[in-house]
Order: sequence, then C-alpha cells, then structure tokens
Amino acid sequence: MTGARIFVGVVFVAIGACFIASSAVLINEFRDTGWFTMVVAHSHLFFFFPVFGILALAAFYLPSVVFTHLYWTHLRFGRVRFLSGLIAVAALTGGVGWWLDAKPRAIWEVSPRALAADKGDPAGCAGTATSVCRRAPIFETLVALREEGRKRVGLSKFARSCNADPMLEVPDEMQKLRYCFPAKAMLQAAACCSAQTRYADAVARLEADPRQRSHTAELEGYFLHVKIFFVLIVVAIGALLAMWRNKLDLHYKESIPAIERGVIIGAFAMLFWPMMDYGYQQTANVLFGRNDAGPQFRLSLVIAPWALLLLFYFLRRLGKQGEIIGQVSGVVAAGVAVLRYDALNDWAVRLLGVGTNEYILAVMFAVAIAGFIALVWPWRLDQIARSKPPGG
Repeated sequence: MTGARIFVGVVFVAIGACFIASSAVLINEFRDTGWFTMVVAHSHLFFFFPVFGILALAAFYLPSVVFTHLYWTHLRFGRVRFLSGLIAVAALTGGVGWWLDAKPRAIWEVSPRALAADKGDPAGCAGTATSVCRRAPIFETLVALREEGRKRVGLSKFARSCNADPMLEVPDEMQKLRYCFPAKAMLQAAACCSAQTRYADAVARLEADPRQRSHTAELEGYFLHVKIFFVLIVVAIGALLAMWRNKLDLHYKESIPAIERGVIIGAFAMLFWPMMDYGYQQTANVLFGRNDAGPQFRLSLVIAPWALLLLFYFLRRLGKQGEIIGQVSGVVAAGVAVLRYDALNDWAVRLLGVGTNEYILAVMFAVAIAGFIALVWPWRLDQIARSKPPGG
C-alpha cells in the first residue's frame, strides 16, 4: 500500500497546512484588533480545523489509505469509481462553497482598519448614555456580546425570530423589551430586528468594498473550499468504509483494529464541528437577526447521522455487549440533541463559542492531544512487542 500511503499523506499534509495557514492569517491580521475575540466568535472555522480537524486527518489517515487501496486494487472498476468520486466531491465542494458565499457576511471579512473607523449610526452613539443607536459599531458590538456570553449560558433569548406571520397576532414574546446588542438598548423585537438588519447591511457593505475587505476574507475563499473538501471526503470515506466492511475483513484483517480505532477517534473529533458551528449560528442570530423560529439547518448537521452510522458499524472491538451499548447511547444522544436543541446551542456558545475562555480552549487542546496519543500509543506498543525476540 506504499502508493496509497504516499498519495493520502501528501493530500492530508496539504489540507492540514491550509487549516493552520487559515487561522494564522486571521490571527496575524487582527493581532492588534481583538484576534482572540475573532477566533472564538468564529471557532467553527478558526479553532476547530487547526485543532480537531488535524486530529481527524490523523485519525482518518489509515482508513483513507485502506479506502484508496481497496478501490484501486480490489473492487470492480474501482479506479474509475475512485476518480469519478473525487471529481464529484470536487464539484460538490464548489457548489457548497457558492451556497455559503452569501449574506450575512462575517465580521472577520472586514479589515481591522475599517472596523476601527466604524463609529455606528449615528456616529458616536455608543459613547453616550442617552442616545439609542440605529446601528451600534460593528466590532464594539461583538466585544460586548463576548463579554455577556462569558457571564451566562447561551444567548438564545436575545435572538428572537424576525419573521413574524402577518396573518397572526404578534406573540407576547415579541412585544417584551429585551436588550438588543446591535442597538445597545432595550427594544421590542421588531425594533431590534431593524437594528440587526442595519448591522448586517453595514458588515456586507464594508465586505463588498475591496478597499475595506480583510486579507483573511480574500484568502479564506480558497481555504474554505479546502475545509469543505475535507469534510466531504471524511464523510464519504467513513460511509463507504462502513458499506464495504466485509471487504475490509477479507483484505485488511490485520489492520482492522487500527482502522476501527481511527474511525472512532476521527468521528469523535468531527463532533466538535457542529457544536462550534451551531454556537456561531446563535451568535449570528443575535447580531444579524433570525428569520425562522424552528431548528436551523447548517452544513455541519451532516456529521450527526454520519457519526451514528460509524457507531453502528465500527464498535466491534468492544464486544457484542459494548457494541449494543455504544449504539443505543448514540441514538439516545441524538434524541436529546433534537429535543434540547436550544439548550445545547446555549452550552456550545458558552464552552466552544464566543463565550469561551483561554482555560476551556486549553482543555480542548488537551483533548485533541489525548486523541493523538490514543491513535499512536497502541501502534507503539505493537511495534515494541514485534521488536522483542521470541521468548524475550
């Protein structure tokens, strides 16, 4: 499998380098303008991928090598199917990237200079106690949101729906006065939605001006496609390996424990992405407004059924009883996620999003390192055992 190892290794190293470069560009550009706030507010892009994304790459390295070798040597028309699949994933990557390139624009897409120059509407309204902002300064609002996010679990109560049904009475919830971050004032829902719209329009207007757009935005257009490609490849490989599990048993029996370990650790690492992604969604709802009242669909949601699929197919090493326990636990966890949607998003904001702190991120780094150790340590023990002479 030397050829497959080299091919997958080169591709995965390039992807990992893009993950690190993406976050490094943002940190360097915003180093004097609250880079840490930018990273945690958009942790689904700038923390997950250089930390848990790289862990997932390492975990899926061997499964990807086996997947490549399986299609290239053991499956009927495998090479044609493999190349066709890569082309399809590349095309889907472009389509998803085009779909995501839409309003509301993210704050990191505006240059630090433009953010520093923005004084709100009317200018200077944020510096007075009596004036209500039609639209508060962009970055100052994000900083205020972060400060509040660190004091409470979640921000969902500040993200009321802006899409009221014109044929029904206005709900009591919409008529209550509640703090509106984009206006820096206590407002009813309709007035806050207007401020949120003006806030989103201001960010989009600055992003649309090449002179005001950040360097991160220009480069992230390329890096984002790499991230999308990575997610699609990992999802496809995991699903197809589950489908060809009998073929794995036939041709790669000695590698099965390592494959299963990699798949399980990789699936665990990927689960942090939807949590961070939905944490950002709640932050965006507070800043830019929310147009629906039900659960919101994000691309990261595909990870949930995918992880359940892997649980059903790759828990054999735990024994029959452990396999059943793991599968049932996965289904129960999925049910809790659906029933406690807002509560989980609130905790995601507090622990993994705009409300997090340095200590929690340090714990996340430690979890990722533990994942790497779990990948490497059994292999090292096996190598040591093989190197010992018989009877030694």
